[in-house]
Amino acid sequence: MTMSSWLVERLSLERFRAKYLGKAFPVHPTFFLGEIALFCFAVLVATGLYLALFYEPSAQVLTGQGGSVPAAYASSLGIDSQPFGVLVRRIHHWAAHLMIASVLLHLLRVFFTAAYRKPRELNWVLGLVLLGATIAASFAGYLLPYDQFSVTATAIGYGIARSIPWVGPTVADFVFAGPFPSSATVPRFYAYHVVWAPLLLSALIGLHLLVVLKQKHTELRSQVPPKGSADAAMIHGIPLWPEQTALMGVLLLLIMAVLAALAAFLPVHPSAFYGPPQPITPEVKPDWYLLWVYGALRLIPGTVSFRFLGATIGSEAIGAMLVPGILTIIILLVPWLDRTQSSLYYAEHPAASPGRLALGLAVLTLFLALSLAGFGSELGLSVPVLWAITVLVPIAVGWGARALVRRESADATGSGRMPR
Repeated sequence: MTMSSWLVERLSLERFRAKYLGKAFPVHPTFFLGEIALFCFAVLVATGLYLALFYEPSAQVLTGQGGSVPAAYASSLGIDSQPFGVLVRRIHHWAAHLMIASVLLHLLRVFFTAAYRKPRELNWVLGLVLLGATIAASFAGYLLPYDQFSVTATAIGYGIARSIPWVGPTVADFVFAGPFPSSATVPRFYAYHVVWAPLLLSALIGLHLLVVLKQKHTELRSQVPPKGSADAAMIHGIPLWPEQTALMGVLLLLIMAVLAALAAFLPVHPSAFYGPPQPITPEVKPDWYLLWVYGALRLIPGTVSFRFLGATIGSEAIGAMLVPGILTIIILLVPWLDRTQSSLYYAEHPAASPGRLALGLAVLTLFLALSLAGFGSELGLSVPVLWAITVLVPIAVGWGARALVRRESADATGSGRMPR
């Protein structure tokens, strides 16, 4: 008896192989966005473990030949001076951006194909929580270089947290370990970034995968299972072993190659250029995934405020809390706001519902318009013009998309051909 056959017999691996390794995986390219996010998370953990060996999470001032600088800032410069340190730090940076982008695109694919409908509401909520947790993890890591740029950007976040009505100062002081900046903030954010965020993301990813395995995928189909038939019998795809495993291996190598190329040719966050924290406050802009919040803040005059239940709600709370909060709640409730009564067995074509397609494109355009508002000064656009773009362009895009799809459907029906 060989060792492999001995292990198969003792561990009942045949049952495992029949139940799990034969699972059908979709082959449409958009279904690989989840794997991209998963592999980016693995790269983040691997590079983070390397960076943690040399990083000192402390704001204590050190005095040396380069002057007096915080220990966190000095350790960041030390990482950059190593032969592969700067490359690893850049890979870590770009992997975070690629993970956020892949999760976001994955959610867009789910929305436009109605894959959030019954019985998949839970995974829609999990996906949104996963996106929020990924962005929060990136924000926590933003402070760690502890240079002038990162401290200023984090101070903006502290100010926004303090603007929360009724509980803002208490929440801000808890999250930031006291008034920012303080000596306890860097260790607190380091714990967020390297302990709590990976644990939370691992739990969310694991739960998401378990639900997907239970409910099976929804690759685009032109038919639904007959009444009374087994959903599993209608699933098309390739088995996990060996076909899907081989594709995932190739995808992992491709992601690593792309991240290495980005790290080699695109410098990121040069701490030595910004220097250690200073009393001056330079103008900073957040990364692309939070730029829309910055744009919303730019659109609302600083003098705007109102009283509600004893609390003063100012422009910061409106632009960075109220507007994002309303949009988030609406997106979170999409499965219940969709009045379609039928359960979803297979993903719909995006054009199958002109209303959903129009609404999705309008909201996506709204986020892009708010991001554009963040560059209003650089583009020479006044606030009224930016308001007009933010309000009118999403409406025009949504109306145009709905009208175009309806016309295409009417033409297809009149000519006797199937709608695309």
